[in-house]
Amino acid sequence: MSELFGRILLERKSEWMNRMKGYNVELNGTAQEKKIMNGTSEEYQVPGGANTIVCKVNWCKSNAYSFEVKPGETVYLKVVSGMKFFWVAYAVLMILLLGRTFLKQYLPPQFNIVMIVVSIFVLAYFLFYLTIGRDKYLKIEKDTNNIFAK
Repeated sequence: MSELFGRILLERKSEWMNRMKGYNVELNGTAQEKKIMNGTSEEYQVPGGANTIVCKVNWCKSNAYSFEVKPGETVYLKVVSGMKFFWVAYAVLMILLLGRTFLKQYLPPQFNIVMIVVSIFVLAYFLFYLTIGRDKYLKIEKDTNNIFAK
């Protein structure tokens, strides 16, 4: 490695969402050849000084994360899903659908209204990340849990 370059170690935790898809990585606006796959980490060489990194999957992407790296230094970063409440929203939607399907005779008629309203909010949450919030679908942050990070 050259004296003028540093490196970043980008880690992707194993997650259910996008399990089969690799994230494309852009460093300083240049697409990198190595994709980061589910549950793996990749090392990239970057010039010393200020740098930015973005991860993309399909039409969604992460925040543009800016960081400083000194020549010879390693910066530890991680990319995670930006959808914090995915499992909560998914579970609520499944409970409502299964409840309506299997407990139909025991539920009051008002349950249909509650189900429609809650379903609209859950679907709006998902649609937000696929449209307006597509730049927040992934999240890059400093990896403070890495045992080699200082």
